[in-house]
Amino acid sequence: MLLNRFMCCLFVLSTISTIDANSYSSIKHYRDALIARLLLKSWRKKVEEQRVRFFDRLPQSVESKYTPTQVISYRGYPSEIHHVTTDDGYIIELHRIPPRGTAKKVVFLQHGVMQSSGTWLVNPSSRSLAILLADQSYDVWLGNFRGNRYSRKHTTLDPNSEQYWKFSWDQIGNYDIPAVINYILKETSQPKLTYIGHSLGCGVFFIAMVLHPELNAKIDLMVALAPLSSFAHFDAIFRILTPFSNPIESFLEFTRARVILDSDVRGKYLFDLACEQTYSQARFCRDVFILICGPNRDNIDPALIPVINENFMTGTSVAVIAQFAQNYNAGDVFQAYDYGREGNLQKYGSTKPYQYDLTKVTAPVYVFSGNADRIVTPKDVDWLLTKLSNLKGSTRFYEYNHLDFIWGTDVKERLYDNILTLLS
Repeated sequence: MLLNRFMCCLFVLSTISTIDANSYSSIKHYRDALIARLLLKSWRKKVEEQRVRFFDRLPQSVESKYTPTQVISYRGYPSEIHHVTTDDGYIIELHRIPPRGTAKKVVFLQHGVMQSSGTWLVNPSSRSLAILLADQSYDVWLGNFRGNRYSRKHTTLDPNSEQYWKFSWDQIGNYDIPAVINYILKETSQPKLTYIGHSLGCGVFFIAMVLHPELNAKIDLMVALAPLSSFAHFDAIFRILTPFSNPIESFLEFTRARVILDSDVRGKYLFDLACEQTYSQARFCRDVFILICGPNRDNIDPALIPVINENFMTGTSVAVIAQFAQNYNAGDVFQAYDYGREGNLQKYGSTKPYQYDLTKVTAPVYVFSGNADRIVTPKDVDWLLTKLSNLKGSTRFYEYNHLDFIWGTDVKERLYDNILTLLS
């Protein structure tokens, strides 16, 4: 095939070169020359398209098809699956990398909204926090929020029922986090653990510490990465929808929407077609993330997009997403879910939602934040810093957006080495 095209090209070139000026007086010769040039142009275009497709092809990572524990095993580490049942019957799946030998400490990692435990394994081992901790002989536990694809079970409720999905940040913080902390400490026979959270993974920690003060004594250190609390200065493009959060939520309830932002079926197929075929597609999808979460585009490797997509949009409830909008509209507060005037009276004994008093978080906390973060903005972090009663320190990275803390290419040198120092 290539030889035939090459010979065709030589023929076309020779035809063009043998046509002199007088030949163009002949209509036939002019037509032949024009056809030859068009054929050559078309052939060159096809060659260029094939070259682009060949060199732009995105390599397929086998890890994009794996569960978190399969990724851990694939990278040569031991892995375990544990299940924790909360007081309200939700079954939470934990993924563990047990230590080789005697563990230094127990470390629990909690992801943010729409993600899973696999978010800590998106980066290669050399800059994956979970793996770096395992290499240092820490006993590493990875959490999953209720309702995501790994924690979608209940002792009595059917995940396809509306009742199962009636939860918000408050239930995650009030039930899931306490149950998980107590389970891990019992399983490891340790009195304390280190908690590392990202985004909402921090917010639910704060809720747990406020509602269950006794848990504060069980935390050796809490490391907060882009920590969610007040959401008053949220600056992503979706903020234009926040004034309409109530009618949007009512519409979703009317349509009986249960799980949302779940790419488990059709979403995976769409992501694969739109983002995972070529580097050009991957760069485009990366830029969509950047548009939402903040600049610093060169700090996310486009080759990781297939693995990112596997661990992003793993499902949550309507109320979890609605609570972001509610907190944005509420201003400089960190409040519980707003059930409306009548609902609040029944739930809280007040027309307004319960406000979490963050001064009651007495566990030691170290905060890392990003100046370019459009989700958890510097102003909202500054508000949080004034509330924490046992703040051990705060570091702000000027270039970092919301995703750099978990998927950045420079995250080991900039952030994780500092965390390892704090833990030691």
